[in-house]
Amino acid sequence: MTAEREPLEVTQLLLGILDEGRRTATYKLAVLLALFDCCALGSDADGSAPAELTTRQLAERVVELYWPQVRLHGGSGRVLRQTSQRTALTVAAVSALREAAQGTRANTVAMAARVLPEAYARCLAAVELNLARMPLGKLQRPQGYLEADNSDYPRFLYDDAAFTERVRARDLPLPIRLQPGVGDALVSVAGLVRPLVELHWLRDVSRFNRLSLAEDNLREFLFGSHRMSLDAVRPGLVELQEEKCFYCRRTLTTSSAHVDHFVPWSRVPNDGLANLVAADARCNGGKSDHYADLDLVQRWNERPRAGLSELERNAGWPLQRSATLGSIRSLYGHLPTGARLWSSPGTFTLLDAARRNDLLPELA
Repeated sequence: MTAEREPLEVTQLLLGILDEGRRTATYKLAVLLALFDCCALGSDADGSAPAELTTRQLAERVVELYWPQVRLHGGSGRVLRQTSQRTALTVAAVSALREAAQGTRANTVAMAARVLPEAYARCLAAVELNLARMPLGKLQRPQGYLEADNSDYPRFLYDDAAFTERVRARDLPLPIRLQPGVGDALVSVAGLVRPLVELHWLRDVSRFNRLSLAEDNLREFLFGSHRMSLDAVRPGLVELQEEKCFYCRRTLTTSSAHVDHFVPWSRVPNDGLANLVAADARCNGGKSDHYADLDLVQRWNERPRAGLSELERNAGWPLQRSATLGSIRSLYGHLPTGARLWSSPGTFTLLDAARRNDLLPELA
């Protein structure tokens, strides 16, 4: 029986992938971030990460990651290159979906999937096939590793034997069987490793496009939450919350409200309506990328379902409650006792593991 991978061991091996040398594309980095997200979103009631994913799930997250990156870059006036090669199949597929969505209300991938199901299906199929043929089989293989001697390199994340250039569309979706303990390890270390992956992605894009690292706030362009697109749901959230800030319960108006990601965007990018709350400027700025305390998690769970469903219908904005619930269970389930949780501006509480363990299974 294979021993479970420990978070420190997984972190060290991930750093080896990041430091392997000059990549010719950002696809491996996208796969790493997608693995983090899929493990967080797919947790069970106790917050444990899944033992197996599919190429379809991974492709869905990769499309989400590239969606904001294929819009025109303000500093250069063009779509930024994600590879030094001539062909960029994944980027081309996501770009085609984004172009098809122009003139519609589809500000997010989930909305594009709803408004343009055929275009989304074509995009997803192309991305999934490219992932199965290319980066999934090569991610764990150090650069320069001899093809003839590939039997002993450590497949520390998942079994990659099925992922070759011979994969056909009719073979998909394929299972991605994670090594024992890897799913939980990825959730545990994501907060530390994700910023490093994003930094390497930023450097690669800068190199491929001959841009300054600071030009046009490149990091915000590539990985920011693009909050302006959330304005469509702001009035409905304020009304749903009876014109009160979700966090401090002070009076809130539509004009003064900010739309905040309850599970921070930097932890798991998720624009689903279930993950959005209206907050005043003080709370929005104070919470920033912190986890909210358990009282606020309970308040999130008690939001009126009927009101959220009505807002989903009126705004045409996907609810995505199961994804948000999965990320809450997973991220909070892997926090250590004593972790700092944000309660109000300038105020933090320490995680009570016993209460956390009682609360997570009750979330529904």
